[in-house]
Amino acid sequence: MKKTLVALAALAATGAFAQSSVTIDGYFDRGYTVTNNTDNTKDSKLIGSSAGTTTIGVKVRETLKGGLSIGASFNTDFADASGANQDSTPTTASSIQTGGFANSQSFIDVTGGFGVVRLGMPNNFTLTNVTGVASPAFSTGVGSAYSSAFSIANGIGTGTVGSVGFATQVANGATGAGVRAIRIANTVQYSSPSFSGLTVHVGYTQKNSNGGTGTDTVGVTEGALRYTAGPVDAMLSTIKYTVGSTAPLNGSLTANSDTTQNLLGAAFTVMPGLKLHAGVGSYSSSTNVFKGSSQQFGVTYTTGAFDLMAQMASVDDKSTSDIDRKMTGIGINYNLSKTARAYVRYDNINLNDNAAATTGSKLNRYAIGVSKSF
Repeated sequence: MKKTLVALAALAATGAFAQSSVTIDGYFDRGYTVTNNTDNTKDSKLIGSSAGTTTIGVKVRETLKGGLSIGASFNTDFADASGANQDSTPTTASSIQTGGFANSQSFIDVTGGFGVVRLGMPNNFTLTNVTGVASPAFSTGVGSAYSSAFSIANGIGTGTVGSVGFATQVANGATGAGVRAIRIANTVQYSSPSFSGLTVHVGYTQKNSNGGTGTDTVGVTEGALRYTAGPVDAMLSTIKYTVGSTAPLNGSLTANSDTTQNLLGAAFTVMPGLKLHAGVGSYSSSTNVFKGSSQQFGVTYTTGAFDLMAQMASVDDKSTSDIDRKMTGIGINYNLSKTARAYVRYDNINLNDNAAATTGSKLNRYAIGVSKSF
């Protein structure tokens, strides 16, 4: 259910009318989450977003002649106290980014029979593939293969907590959760219309390497093919990050390097109420510091008001570090209405699967909460 304000504006040249609309939508989530970690200093009991990202969005669209329309969209993601806690300094860059206005997806688009062109900071197609095709609907919360605690890729990403939207390189390690493609500024995207169920998607972010003058940025190229017809939903995505001769100060990036991440994801509706999910991926870097593959398998079963979800994901690290990881996630939704639900989430994560446990390499998370979309 979306609340929409519609305004009619006269077109001066023709005397005709163009319809403009402003839509406000969002998602609110609060759950009690317990984390038990082999690094006991990181054990926690918190109330926050555990099944999805709490967000408020504003979408604007104006219909023009010839089937053309122009729109704008921005979201603000937020947590209690702007993502800070009692031990945080509230003026740090991390807490400002987390709690800032329009800190999430934001872009302007031109839409017509040719498809959609977006300019700004739209979500990556890879994010859609990992969380919307290859996985049950865990979003990026507890149980997800793309959460802040576990990811199917290593190398460079744009999903580090506190720096979402900025390219960051995460070192291999026994407690390294991997990296995620979420979104990045200065992006141009194009999505084609559907050709018998097939759509084509490309994205480009300009690289700048200006000798440490403060305008250095990471270049990103992304492509995806998605086929949706009948019971089949399949998507192939690839994203490449390229760092120039001068690495940006943010993100511990390595100059003159690149990282590529690929994923083939698929979902198949076996029968009404039963859907299977799978994904096979790989990642590599020009420096050979990052190299590996991933697998994920999941199922969604709906019966009455209940949604039952489960998935397993693993990463085979083929770099010299050779630190594999795996996770198992379980979720139950009780749908109170079309827009409200109570939920339970659980995941078990081992970030050093092929070696003896180390401090912080194993954790279990439990969550119970309520969410409401509008």
